[in-house]
Amino acid sequence: MTAPIVLIIDHSPTQALRLQIALEEEGCEVKVAGTPEAALEILRNEEMDLAVVDFSLPGMQGDELCRMIRRNANTRNLPLMLLTDAENDEVLRPGLESGVDDALPKSASLESLLFRLKALLEKSRQKTRIPDCNSIFGKGRLLVVDDSPTYREFLAQQLTDGGYSVVVADGAESARAKLAHSEFDVILIDLVMPVVDGIQLCRELDQVRLTMRNPFSILMLTAHEGKDEMTRGLDAGADDFIGKSSEPVVLRARISALLRRKFFQEENLRISRELEKKELETLRARDEREAALARAILAEKLEVTSRRLREAQIQLIHSEKMASLGQLVAGIAHELNNPLAFVSSNVENISGWLQAIEPEVTPHLSAPSLHKWVKSQRRLADATQGIERMAELILKLRTFSRLDEGEFKVVDIHEGLDSALVLLRHRVKARMFVTKDFCSDGLLGCLPGPLNQVFLNLISNALDAIGEEGTVTLTTQREEWHFVIQVTDTGPGIPVELIDRVFDPFFTTKAVGQGMGLGLSISYSIVQAHRGSIEPHRSPTGGTAFEVRLPLNLETLLRDPVEGTKIQ
Repeated sequence: MTAPIVLIIDHSPTQALRLQIALEEEGCEVKVAGTPEAALEILRNEEMDLAVVDFSLPGMQGDELCRMIRRNANTRNLPLMLLTDAENDEVLRPGLESGVDDALPKSASLESLLFRLKALLEKSRQKTRIPDCNSIFGKGRLLVVDDSPTYREFLAQQLTDGGYSVVVADGAESARAKLAHSEFDVILIDLVMPVVDGIQLCRELDQVRLTMRNPFSILMLTAHEGKDEMTRGLDAGADDFIGKSSEPVVLRARISALLRRKFFQEENLRISRELEKKELETLRARDEREAALARAILAEKLEVTSRRLREAQIQLIHSEKMASLGQLVAGIAHELNNPLAFVSSNVENISGWLQAIEPEVTPHLSAPSLHKWVKSQRRLADATQGIERMAELILKLRTFSRLDEGEFKVVDIHEGLDSALVLLRHRVKARMFVTKDFCSDGLLGCLPGPLNQVFLNLISNALDAIGEEGTVTLTTQREEWHFVIQVTDTGPGIPVELIDRVFDPFFTTKAVGQGMGLGLSISYSIVQAHRGSIEPHRSPTGGTAFEVRLPLNLETLLRDPVEGTKIQ
């Protein structure tokens, strides 16, 4: 089995060496890069199994570098560990925003860091190289225009050693020819040249790049570093100005800054184009939907009466609502079940391991360390409780949607009521109470999915009715021929003159924007399809009680060819 390859990106040689030695002792092959440019060059040519990125890097912060790595198709799945100077809850904030897999403060112990790195290395990742996806990591392409052969070759060598791809030209004519056949990121122009000087060539190139999709940057070079020369160069269109007497490291830093600026401009342009494309697609889709809706409305007007059109609209809204709910729950169940099982298993294993070594470890711990040990055990217990609550929520979501129970089935009605309560739990305030009085046997043959929506609508309306303070009571009762569900609230109640209209489509007593008046109408249709009844009453507490009566022999009734409403 080949050794995993780890890339350490850190400008501190001491810190990088410390981590390198520790990883090599663990059997890893280690590459070290002191700058973002060096790291991108390594990633362009080699495949890594893990990268450890320091947040504080010269010229670019670590989270910014992580975003660049994530944007490249060949490295977007590379596990990333970000080391920050922050502490406590601030540690993960920059990392999560930049897409890293984990983040730790630099003050963390080496053992803790190695443990987290091993966990990242153990992740199974399939590496698939995608051709032509290294534009972000590609070498900077430079064109050096200078009439001095000695300085031209010296500068080309310095820049080549700095990791750039360099092409040279001895004057304006040669530069035009090379620019006609190749693309460059930065063009370095000598201010003083025979025939066509640097100022004239700079103006010419500045006009040329206005027509380019990905324009180059211009860096003016001069042996005369006065203010007047700098002003002339910048006025001619140069992006930066530097003296020939500057150290090569300064020149490379200026070029790196221009390349970064160019990259971000390209990224902004790309994002702008993508947004424009999506906007056009959205407008096109909206136009298509509007045209389809217009055709549908016209067809309905030609074929059915106004009343049937309204009923069709209600059924359409109900179908879309249930379909959206099904997609939502399917996504949640799929996305949460696997990672939840992974977390649950790991927490259980860690808890078991700690308990197993507790007799050996705790006698040797100091008082502060023992306190941390006990605190860690409590945190694991808290995590276990949170995982159990999450599992319960997923179960209730599946119970509510009944994604796998679209046909007639015998279910526990009490589970459906409980699942609706879980979904509405966030709406129960401090002075709001929900009580339950269920019978011993809640089994009933029905169509679970639609019936659960009835429960959700009734409980939601009851919570709206009591406002910020009151009680909602759920009761069930099994009679000789019917199963009875009652939802009672302590709100102001429905006015007598309106009680006969509550099931009318689009009728609502709520404020404008707080309800469409379809919940009770849809609930009425669902209960009718179950050959049952739903009726509102004034409760003894002054509020409203909605009573749903469902036949116990629904399966027999559904086989009966009696005409009735079908559930869509």
